[in-house]
Amino acid sequence: MQHLSIKLFAKMLLPMLFVYLLGYAWDIGWDGYHTIWWPNRLVHFLGGVSTAIFAYYLLDLVKKFKLLNTLNKVVDFFIILIFVMSITVVWEFYEYLSDLYLLTNAQPSVADTMKDMFMGMLGATIFGVSWAVCLFFRADKKP
Repeated sequence: MQHLSIKLFAKMLLPMLFVYLLGYAWDIGWDGYHTIWWPNRLVHFLGGVSTAIFAYYLLDLVKKFKLLNTLNKVVDFFIILIFVMSITVVWEFYEYLSDLYLLTNAQPSVADTMKDMFMGMLGATIFGVSWAVCLFFRADKKP
């Protein structure tokens, strides 16, 4: 049976932690979200990418433990995409509850929420396409 390692957890969690800290530093440290619009989109895009990376390693781990057997890489891609969609929705609930109970301004409008969710999905999709291209070229080089 495979052992879980610190290196694996670092690969899974460090990208997400980096994006969270980047967004936090931009918002709290420089009050960036209220002065410039695009870093918010960038952070949600990178959040989608980092969550897709986490989902990729998590799916690989689940397969190694033989808890799930998928048919092909297309199914894997959709599992990762659905995982990212779910995390994106949970994050937007978090922002809503933060606004409701902590009186923050994380969600100024429904349009902002939809843009945030779109950017997260775009990040996950670009990760998935990049992953597919890498697999394609790696498969070509095998003897």
